[in-house]
Amino acid sequence: MADLSESLKWEYINYYKENKVLQYTVNGIYRFLILWIIKHNPKIHGYAIMKEMDNFFDSLINEGSLNKSNPSKIYPILSKMEDEDLIKHSFEINDKKEIKIYEITPKGDFLLEFIREKYIKIKKTPEGNLFFEEFLNQE
Repeated sequence: MADLSESLKWEYINYYKENKVLQYTVNGIYRFLILWIIKHNPKIHGYAIMKEMDNFFDSLINEGSLNKSNPSKIYPILSKMEDEDLIKHSFEINDKKEIKIYEITPKGDFLLEFIREKYIKIKKTPEGNLFFEEFLNQE
């Protein structure tokens, strides 16, 4: 955070955490991130999806502004995504245990591409380009 004292930075982080701003932002991209993870990790199980999510948000989890993924959050989302035909599951035996393996469906693939194209279209506008360049490229 640009030019903020350490105590003020933590005051802001706690404020946004308490007011759930960061949580709502993360929840907004959660499903797309799950689709992306499943697409790039064919035949992945729910626990591995949670681990990938935690790796993606590692810096936010480590600073305490976001909680780790948990089964009570991820499995209802996976179930709803299956109901929407964005992903599908099958079962495999691993160490004599049956585990549920997820794969992306053509509809899920289409949704990922659709969202990507919309973001690209926004970035191509002068305002969108300025937003992405200014907001996301600050070191």
